Amino acid sequence: MTGGLLKIAYGYYIGYYNRYSMALLRLSSIVSVKLKYAWQKPNSSLLFFKRRIPDDIKPLAAASAPKYAGKVHYVISLQTSDPKVAAPKIAKLVRETDEDWERLRNPTRENVAQQARELLLRSGVDPSNPKATPEAVDAFHDLLDAQLPSWAREDENITEGRQLDRLLSPLHATALQILQGRTKFTLSECLDQYVVARPAVKKDAEMVFGYLFAFLEGRSGLPANDRDIRSIKRPEVNAFVAWLLAGKHSPDGKPVSTSTVSRYLTPLKAAFARAIKENELEASNVFAKVEIPKAGKDVTKRETFTVDQYRYLHSALDEWNSTRGHDQLRCILTLVAETGARLAEIVGLAAADAHLRASVPYLDLREHPWRSLKTLGSARKVPLTPKAQEAVKAALRLAGESKFLFPAYANDTQCKADTVSASLVKWVRTREGLQGTKLGNHSLRHGMEDLLRAVGCPDSARDQITGHATPGMGAKYGQGYPLEQLATWVAKATAHR
Repeated sequence: MTGGLLKIAYGYYIGYYNRYSMALLRLSSIVSVKLKYAWQKPNSSLLFFKRRIPDDIKPLAAASAPKYAGKVHYVISLQTSDPKVAAPKIAKLVRETDEDWERLRNPTRENVAQQARELLLRSGVDPSNPKATPEAVDAFHDLLDAQLPSWAREDENITEGRQLDRLLSPLHATALQILQGRTKFTLSECLDQYVVARPAVKKDAEMVFGYLFAFLEGRSGLPANDRDIRSIKRPEVNAFVAWLLAGKHSPDGKPVSTSTVSRYLTPLKAAFARAIKENELEASNVFAKVEIPKAGKDVTKRETFTVDQYRYLHSALDEWNSTRGHDQLRCILTLVAETGARLAEIVGLAAADAHLRASVPYLDLREHPWRSLKTLGSARKVPLTPKAQEAVKAALRLAGESKFLFPAYANDTQCKADTVSASLVKWVRTREGLQGTKLGNHSLRHGMEDLLRAVGCPDSARDQITGHATPGMGAKYGQGYPLEQLATWVAKATAHR
């Protein structure tokens, strides 16, 4: 019995008596334990969590953490007298208090702003419209005066809000800024807040914000990244779009397409929208509904693999494999050609995603920490042709004990699809019968669409194979086509290559 309890309340919570609160808990007439942070009232069996509040936390808690304010200990009922039930509850409360105190000691700007709004609300002030609560505002000014050093309260030369900011805690200074309409939210903070919320888009967001900083540099008296997002106006956004189209963000100065600029604007629009919403800023999103001159008119149709070009490709792959042996790049290329999947979907496969012993061999395309999927509909099972099965077997052999199917190009933090793409495009365009083309990895995806269409595969089945969204409400119901039926369509589509 005691062994089980000791395992539940692993050393961090059970120990010899020291300065921490501990309850002496009798498990039998001869066995007792002391449970750290546990406390019992006299003549009561009910257990409480009791933890001393650090001295440096007390002044911080007074303004922004009421549950700790004015207390020596933080005490909360565990609603049990059983130490085995209490132990995991204590573990959770220790984690929560540690996190709370860390936030109080090292608040982010977002946390400080949130705490300042909560402080105003508790004081009866509407942070979104302080003028609506004048009496509460006057009382809050008295509270702020009490936070100032005594010499500052007596100095009649200190009248401006920015002078007071330096004399107040970050929390009280932010509350004063909210009252006076002086809150600032910089482009750097906008980026930081966005990537914390959306870590998967960190790389793209940092790249595009970098372009924006480069464009804005020198256009005001402040460094570009220190500009308040509300100071960015639509004329500057339009000029930024023209700057991008002209390729001035690029070292080679090569103009870019309107679709590329549209893609660049996406993280800016999303980051600004999030900043405005989460920080309750009175501003419109200047990156919403931006007009890009001649948008879409410069689109060039992507080349698609023809049946003859597929034959040249597979002939080149067969020759390479027979003379040099399989490698990860050629295995990836084979799987893209045989499944119509996106390149990143293949590169980011885990070894466990390959199911060769199933009645219908398939790849399980699913989300991974190192590789996201483009849409919810992109998660799917894709049947494997005989060529694809051979490529998977070779890839598994090359991967050895790795959990990744292609460990040279995927790890716990990233999927190097761009690196693979550059290498394969160069290789494909130098093969016999494919020289002089602009065929790439995505051309294989378009080619699979054409092959499936040519054998009469229904649109909904084709979308299920390639991971495209099928329009219409009906597509959202049911489980879709059985894997056996999808395998039949893929087999027909690839039979004559």
